[in-house]
Amino acid sequence: MDIYHYNPQSGELMGSGLADPDPLAAGNWLIPANATTITPPAAEEGKARVFSEGAWTQVDIELEAETAPLSVQVNIERDRRIAEGSIFTVTGYGDIPLTGTTKDMTILTALLIKAQGLKAAAVTDPVLVIRDKNNVTHNLTPDQMIELVSIGMGWIEATMQVSWDMKDGIAPFEAGIPADFATNESYWP
Repeated sequence: MDIYHYNPQSGELMGSGLADPDPLAAGNWLIPANATTITPPAAEEGKARVFSEGAWTQVDIELEAETAPLSVQVNIERDRRIAEGSIFTVTGYGDIPLTGTTKDMTILTALLIKAQGLKAAAVTDPVLVIRDKNNVTHNLTPDQMIELVSIGMGWIEATMQVSWDMKDGIAPFEAGIPADFATNESYWP
């Protein structure tokens, strides 16, 4: 079952995923917080898709920008980037595109713990399975999984740090939050 994640503060669409079946009740699905099974409308130019009061609406991006404090806008952009994810290169394997929704991070944490246990047991075969952002399956060794999660965690930490530096006026943002913080890729990892 498809689910759609939205920002808990703004309601803005952050990404999509698949719900897990409820292991305790056949036919039921586990829907995480800040997610819905209601399909959002197609994106419109200059509009943000926002989930509010049980329905999706299209909100003019400039109106949203005018009404939210700048620090909240930075948080929204940071959360959007994390949920969208990135591509991570694993030594001896290659590129794996991952998203960073809460569900994804929970799964990656569990895989990290499992990989650490397998590594301690001297397992070196690619026995750990992960599905990427594009629904492609990857079989990784414990060392590769540990590396993947470590790189991903580092990227999330770096993304968080950029947002904090912008809001706190720390170099290179001594002049405050730049007007192009959401569109200038050079600010973000």
